[in-house]
Amino acid sequence: MPRKPRFFLSNVLVHVVQRGHSRDPVFFEADGYQAYLRWLEKAAERYHCDIHMMQYVGGLA
Repeated sequence: MPRKPRFFLSNVLVHVVQRGHSRDPVFFEADGYQAYLRWLEKAAERYHCDIHMMQYVGGLA
């Protein structure tokens, strides 16, 4: 069964957390992290989102 379409609400703050499978690392090199930041920036522009804060906590168990 396909997933329901996503919906976006205007003027609502959202707390987003990204983790690897079984909390494994998502990025293994700085290049991967930098690419992720570029993709995140493009997605924020595309969907008219503002990113107010971001924190990378590498190796946190």
